[in-house]
Amino acid sequence: MFNAARMMGVVIGIMVGLVIALVLIRSINKNKKLVTEYDEMQKQIRGVGYKYAFYTVVIYEAVMCVLTMGMEVPAEQFVIHYAGIFLGITVHASYCILNDAYVGLNTNIRKFILVMIIVSVINLAVAFMAWRSGELVVDGRLQAPAVNLMCGLMFAVLGMVGLIKKLTDKEGEA
Repeated sequence: MFNAARMMGVVIGIMVGLVIALVLIRSINKNKKLVTEYDEMQKQIRGVGYKYAFYTVVIYEAVMCVLTMGMEVPAEQFVIHYAGIFLGITVHASYCILNDAYVGLNTNIRKFILVMIIVSVINLAVAFMAWRSGELVVDGRLQAPAVNLMCGLMFAVLGMVGLIKKLTDKEGEA
C-alpha cells in the first residue's frame, strides 16, 4: 500500500519529470519551440497511430478490469495503470516510426536520439538500483520503481524499432 510520504514522492517525481520533458522538447527542436512541427502526411499517419494506441489501451484496461476482479494481480495499482500508458505510447510511437511520422520537421535528430538513450539508461539504472535494494518487488508485488523499468524498456524498444526502420530503409535504397 502507498503511504502519504511515498505518494507525495511519486507525485513530485511525475511533476519534475514533466518539467524536464518540456525542457528537453524545447532543446531538441531546432527552432527552440515547445511544439514539434509535422507536415500533412505525418499528421495523418500520427492520427492513425493515436487510434491504434487508443484501442490498445482500451483493450488493455478491459483485460485488467476483468483480471483484477477475480484475482490478485502481482503489482501495485499504480504500476498496472502505468503499464497501459506505456503500452499505448509504444504502439503509437512504433507505428509512427515505421511510417516516417515520428520525428518532426523542426527536430534535431541527433539530440533526439541522445535524449532517448539517456532517458532509457537513467530509468533502467533507477530500476536496477531498486531491484538491488529489494524495493522493486515487495511481497511478490511490483512496486513503484517498476514504472522506471517499464519506461526504460519502452525507450529501448522504441530505439530498436528506429534502428530496424533505419536498416530496412537502407536495404530498400540499395
